[in-house]
Parts: sequence; C-alpha cells; structure tokens
Amino acid sequence: MVATSGPDTLADHPALPQTFGTGRLFLADSRLAFAFMHHIRYLALRRVFGVSREQANVLTFVLLAGGAEAAYLGARTAVRAPLRVTGADAAMGGAVLRESMFGLAGPASREAPMFGTLLALGLLGGLAAPRMRRAMGTARATEQRLRRARIRQYTGE
Repeated sequence: MVATSGPDTLADHPALPQTFGTGRLFLADSRLAFAFMHHIRYLALRRVFGVSREQANVLTFVLLAGGAEAAYLGARTAVRAPLRVTGADAAMGGAVLRESMFGLAGPASREAPMFGTLLALGLLGGLAAPRMRRAMGTARATEQRLRRARIRQYTGE
C-alpha cells in the first residue's frame, strides 16, 4: 500500500531535472574521483612523511618540482643519446609496423592496393590539416590587412 500523505510522500521531494544527461553524470563522477584521489594523496603523504593535511599541498609541490627536474634530465639524456640503428633494424621495424597496421585495420586491408601509402597519407593529412588551417587563416588576415592599408592609401584616410 502506498501512502499518499505524510512527510514521506513523493510530492515532498523535488523532481530530478530532466536535463541530467551524460555530461552532468561525467562531471559528477569526475568530481567524486578527484575528491577520492585527493583523500588517497593525503593518506599516503601522512603515512610516508607524517605531514598534516595543511602541509600536504606544500609537500606535493616540492615532490612534483623534484620529479619534474628528474624527468627533464632523463628526457634530455634520452634525446641526446646517439642512435645506433642499422639497416636490418630499420627493415625489421618497417615490417613490424606494416603487420601491426594490417592487424589493426582487419583482414580486408591486406587486399586493398597501396593500403600502407593510403594510411600514411591519411595520418600525415590529419597532422597537417590543423597547421594548414591556421596558416590559411593567417594568410587571409594578412591579405585583408594589406588590402585595408592599400584602400586607405588611395582614399587618403
């Protein structure tokens, strides 16, 4: 039997908004995950270093700064290291790349003529398209600026 009056009726509770969709659910879940990660960070810092909740942010900054310096030094060493790649190594890498490409694209990709070339052009186009759009926008703005300057020169403004 459902009660229709009293303090615990459905009319006493506000209705959930109908616009609560995937976006709001993601935000709610991400906030919960963020709060949980902060709590775990506080617990770990208290257990390892014995710091209070107020000191945890300063210690986190110090640890991140030290880690950033170590990461920078490691990356600099890795970039400056000489590569000793032989022709056989390059051929083996090319074969592995080709087979992994076919494995990701499926069995029908082996029958497509020049599939590797098509995929490489698609990847290069995807990387180059934003830069080309930006360059075209800059060229268009420069052309409009020069046109306005030329018009001002002839109109005497």
